Amino acid sequence: MTGLPGLPGLAWRQLRANLAVPLALAVLVLLVAFVVTAWPRVLADVDDRQVAYETDGVSVLRRDVIGVQLGQQPGLPAAPEPGTTGLEPDVEASLGGLLAGLEELRAAQPEPLRGILGAPRATVETPEVDIRPVEGGEIGRPRVSFKSDPYLTDHVELVDGAWPAEPPTADPFAARTPEGMSLTEEELAALRAEADALYARPVQVALSVDAAAVLQWDVGTEREAPGSERRLLLTGTFAPLDPDEDYWGHNPRSAAPYVVDDLNLGTSASAAAYVHPAWDLAPPLPMPMAEPSVRMWFGVDGGALTADAVPQALAQLRGFTAANQPLGESASAEPLSQRFGSELPEVLTRILAQQSVTSTVLAVVAAGPLGVTLAVFLLGARLLVSRRRSSLALLRARGGSGVQLRTMMAAEGLALALPAAAAGAALAIALVPGRTSTGDLALAGGVALVPAALLALATSPRGLREARADLGTSRARLRWVGEVVVLALAAVGVVLLGQRGIQPGDGDTDPLLAAVPLLLALATCVVVMRAYPWPVRALQGALGRRRGVTAFLGAARAVREPAGGLVPAVALVVGVSVALFSAVLGSTVSVGVQGTAWTAVGADLRLSGPVFDAETVGRITDVEGVAAAATVADAGTIGVTAGGQTHRVELVALDPEAFRAVQADAVGIDELPTGLGPVTGDRLPAVLSTSLGAGPGADGVSASVGGSTPLDVVGVMEDVAGAGAAADFVVVDHATAEELTGQVLRPRVLLLAVEAGADPGQVLERVRAIEPDALAENPSADAQNFLASPMARGMSTALGAAVVLSVLLVLVAVVLTQLMGAPQRARLLAVLRTLGLDRRQGQGIVAWELAPLAVVSVVAGAALGIAVPWVVLGAMDVTALTGGDRQPDLVLDPLVLAAVLGGLLLVAAVAVGVSTMMSRRADLATQLRTGEG
Repeated sequence: MTGLPGLPGLAWRQLRANLAVPLALAVLVLLVAFVVTAWPRVLADVDDRQVAYETDGVSVLRRDVIGVQLGQQPGLPAAPEPGTTGLEPDVEASLGGLLAGLEELRAAQPEPLRGILGAPRATVETPEVDIRPVEGGEIGRPRVSFKSDPYLTDHVELVDGAWPAEPPTADPFAARTPEGMSLTEEELAALRAEADALYARPVQVALSVDAAAVLQWDVGTEREAPGSERRLLLTGTFAPLDPDEDYWGHNPRSAAPYVVDDLNLGTSASAAAYVHPAWDLAPPLPMPMAEPSVRMWFGVDGGALTADAVPQALAQLRGFTAANQPLGESASAEPLSQRFGSELPEVLTRILAQQSVTSTVLAVVAAGPLGVTLAVFLLGARLLVSRRRSSLALLRARGGSGVQLRTMMAAEGLALALPAAAAGAALAIALVPGRTSTGDLALAGGVALVPAALLALATSPRGLREARADLGTSRARLRWVGEVVVLALAAVGVVLLGQRGIQPGDGDTDPLLAAVPLLLALATCVVVMRAYPWPVRALQGALGRRRGVTAFLGAARAVREPAGGLVPAVALVVGVSVALFSAVLGSTVSVGVQGTAWTAVGADLRLSGPVFDAETVGRITDVEGVAAAATVADAGTIGVTAGGQTHRVELVALDPEAFRAVQADAVGIDELPTGLGPVTGDRLPAVLSTSLGAGPGADGVSASVGGSTPLDVVGVMEDVAGAGAAADFVVVDHATAEELTGQVLRPRVLLLAVEAGADPGQVLERVRAIEPDALAENPSADAQNFLASPMARGMSTALGAAVVLSVLLVLVAVVLTQLMGAPQRARLLAVLRTLGLDRRQGQGIVAWELAPLAVVSVVAGAALGIAVPWVVLGAMDVTALTGGDRQPDLVLDPLVLAAVLGGLLLVAAVAVGVSTMMSRRADLATQLRTGEG
């Protein structure tokens, strides 16, 4: 078989020789292409799921786009063409015009707003009216509102009876104009008789099963309305098909009644009574009352909104809710419009802040592994060129030019990398959910070009002959210029971030914040590369004056023949820094989330709602697993004068000792200052909110409690964890507050500390046996729920992946570094072994080659890994990651730091062990013959 001619044939023969290194390089390209293609897909998928998570997590009353018309003025749009809405003809004639106008309005909106707005819905409802209670019944004041909904039957099933019949006929007097009101006695009597007959007919309504049961109203029976001659006939009852459906959020008191127990007024209950949907509740109304209101809304589908469309949707929604929107024309051709509102813009703004923080942080995280990957590619290229050195030197000796040699090596790199990069990108698209843009594929294509470029760069005709390249001997001017530029840019970046201060996210990656950590990493590498040779050379000199050959030879080789030069130092510094940055940031976010939950809850368990009197608190304190309890009472609003200004603040009363006891093991919250208690002299000890502007010990502070009482400010707090106080507050001792106000305070908040080792959930179950109606909150559960969000889980996974990837890349970099020096090391050890060097001493020499570089790089990388989170927290508002409104403090968990650094050192040790084992396998005779040749 005839081979390929010329350089292509030689390149093909070279590619088949020493296949291990080219195949390893191809596998590395495949993995990197997979990662750079999968990374943006994962982020896009996480962002999309976070949008749905945030929008679905708020109530429909906050999320949906809602318009309310109080009263029927200026009226409803005229009926559309028959068959427009798909409703029954009589229903379409009533509310069809409004629904058709709403659908036209939705269809007129641009994307993506149109895509997230659901089908329009509308109801008409009257104010509540009293109906006569059942004699001796439990409900002292039953009330109903009349409601018309053309789509009710889509959400309920009829349980008993029948739906209300056709609506009442029109008012006989309504068609009479003022000019036509001149009637004879007989005509007037006939109209009155017709009206009387109309009002004599009972109004047919339907109630939910639960409402009918609470109101004690049986199907087929009538109830009277006091003060009116009208009667109401319950024709049927219904039950929701899905009680948790969003529809019921817009229809309170429809699926179940609203019941209020009042010690003074008794028990009242109200419910929505549905009439036939063809009746828009226009006059004649069932009884004297205010005009009905019309509620219209568009349901919002958060799952239909992708993360990249959030900014556009936010702008469109703000424009939609900022002005009246057309609904069509009334029957008299009068233009109709409606103003809509929604709290969805606040949710989308929060999502943009989350996206900005996550994209910036992950850009910082991703830059490190990419830098290490570039260093690893360079080491791989140098290793491959070193394996080809003899062939390349022969080609050079036979007249091959530098361009030809570089072209041949670049072609080999392309032959290896292009198929591998394509396979990696294809695997990422097939296996990882998400979206892939053209830019993402271009990045994978760039990965395929890197090995070719680096192989061409590493193939220098002057480098084909082996020569010493001692550390610290480079005098290249361009290197000095580049290093000065890097140091200057890093310093300028840090100064700019410091001057800018903490910035909230706006949905985009912060380019300055993303660039500064990379510049700091490059600056650290510059310092390491310039400083590292000095201690190593000094160590070599010191060891040369001592007995023993192992340490001296190892240090000498580290100076005279550093495999890979200082590129391994760059890989180690950046890899270590990224691993520590990810670990530190993960710890900071985790503690911040717990602090946010504890700030809101204030204890292991927080109960709120009912009054917690001394007897109830005593019974709960005796529950197994409860270690301590403290109540918090809202003593009303008082005036506080501070700094010459009077503020209306909330007076919070608590037992200071009990309160501190339940918060003894709290996480990330401010401790209640000491000093609260009874009045000392004429001053009342108090803790003030920082918003009042008065510091501890401030003079001239007084409160309007028990008259004008001077305050002794014993401390200030931004908030009192668990108290649920307003932004402006004053905290005083509970017994003192009762004494000054002359009232018995009724605390409605109870904080509980759980015994060590007890499960808060199980303790809560036992507490509920005593107080089943209280709202219970658990900071651990709240923190876990927040950390379960797509954003939090995605961030945690990404940071963990960055740690693992950095460790693996460091391992690869160290192994490649050792492999590059393997031939020279093997020849040296062969000679030394003939002179009496044993295997243990040889292993020590191998370890010494890497030890100084590893120690210096790990130390510098650790310092950088701690500095970068400090820079990030000082320049970006990361509260979107913690769910709170306070910037978290940097958390340096000793166990986490020790685990990461220990893992990195273990990786280096494993790499050295691999090199040592490889050095053992070297054949002594072969190496000596190679040296002779």
